[in-house]
Amino acid sequence: MIINNAKKWCQFPIWVISICLALEFIFLTVLLHLTGMNFYSENPYKFYYLAGIFAAYFFGFWPALVFIILGTGYANYWFVPPFGEFIFNYHDLQVWILNFLLGIACIGLIEYLQRERYKTKLLLLVAESRYLILLHRDNDLMNALKKDK
Repeated sequence: MIINNAKKWCQFPIWVISICLALEFIFLTVLLHLTGMNFYSENPYKFYYLAGIFAAYFFGFWPALVFIILGTGYANYWFVPPFGEFIFNYHDLQVWILNFLLGIACIGLIEYLQRERYKTKLLLLVAESRYLILLHRDNDLMNALKKDK
């Protein structure tokens, strides 16, 4: 059976998603600024990718992708030396590409699993409704046969 509307598994409206992700971004940014330069210069992207993975679980692929891209840009500007500049050397580019590919793979797999879970839920609801229809039809048929006797 082909189910075409499994892409709409997230039940939250876009304004709720935007507010939640903005609050998550602000909380994470403040937390990283409070931890200090020695901590965040070693782990500039990891926390934004981890938060993006949780965003993919609750809100879907596209909000998580936007969060990861914005988080990566912000982390590269403020948390990668030299601070306050966009400079990509070869090592930074390698770290960014590796983290980006890992993040995309994670949010892609989470999106796939959420769609399959939603398809299963829809198929379960369809099967249950068909069962109830058949049960009512059988009861009506049995009542009709009892009246004929």
